[in-house]
Amino acid sequence: MRKLTLLALIIAPLITLPAFSQEDVPNSQDHPLLSRYEGSWINRYSKKQFETFTYPTAADLVDYNKLKHGKSVEGELTFIEYVSPEGVTATQVFRTYQTQLTKAGFKVIFSCTTGECGDMPMHFVREYVDGRSTEIGNAMVGQRGSYMVASGTHDNKPYVVSLVIGDDKRNSTARYAINVVQVEELDTEKVNVATVSDKLQREGRYAFYGIHFDTNSAAIKDGSEEALKIISDYLKSNPDVRVLLVGHTDNSGDYQHNVDLSLKRAESVVVKLVADYGLNPDQVTAVGVGMASPVATNNDEAGKALNRRVELVVR
Repeated sequence: MRKLTLLALIIAPLITLPAFSQEDVPNSQDHPLLSRYEGSWINRYSKKQFETFTYPTAADLVDYNKLKHGKSVEGELTFIEYVSPEGVTATQVFRTYQTQLTKAGFKVIFSCTTGECGDMPMHFVREYVDGRSTEIGNAMVGQRGSYMVASGTHDNKPYVVSLVIGDDKRNSTARYAINVVQVEELDTEKVNVATVSDKLQREGRYAFYGIHFDTNSAAIKDGSEEALKIISDYLKSNPDVRVLLVGHTDNSGDYQHNVDLSLKRAESVVVKLVADYGLNPDQVTAVGVGMASPVATNNDEAGKALNRRVELVVR
């Protein structure tokens, strides 16, 4: 078994990494919790301060490419896509991570290998993994992909670790993607104009969960002031920016009712921003899309809560 170290188990203060066959992409690194399989190099990398991550709890799909059974968690999300050295198989890498995670006390939530997974790993990568990686998805065509998700703690912090992997037959390597989520609730003290601006520049949208409404109501409830002020402060500090303020609902109830409700809620937010915070009305346009753009499953209350949101989208 080749070298892979769960850094939570390391006692020595220094770790000597092996030489890599190719250079890592700029500004990338292994996650502090989990190192790479020896000789692998980083092909793609991203790190987000706070994001939603959805993972499968079974291999079943609906509508051809969507997870039938999944769960969503939130927190700091690190995505790393690796390419193994030539001659290393997906099975080698998969078993090594599985063994090391188990030794570190992590509990496997769900795993499957190749035929057991069906086409789930390929569609999971293409639909749910950051950046929609085509290369790693292609490595899993023909039920060649394997998947594992595990949860555990390190330094009293909860983590969810996801591994999806397949053999790249073109060059006899394994391509694998690791998602590491340090699970946490959103600390509103961390959300400020800088974090909103950064995400809008990188992704073009920012979801706010701190604007509250009663069921089937467009009246903004008390306790929404902090989120409203952040939106106002961001737009006032960027007077040339034009945004859509998009209302979203879960899938409860009638489709058209939810579209209408989401639009009314978005309009209420715009009116509030203009009337109470002095925002320039030319900067923001209210839009409602109802249940049409979920970020998580609507099969459980946790997912529905994530889907009920107000988003800023850069025009």
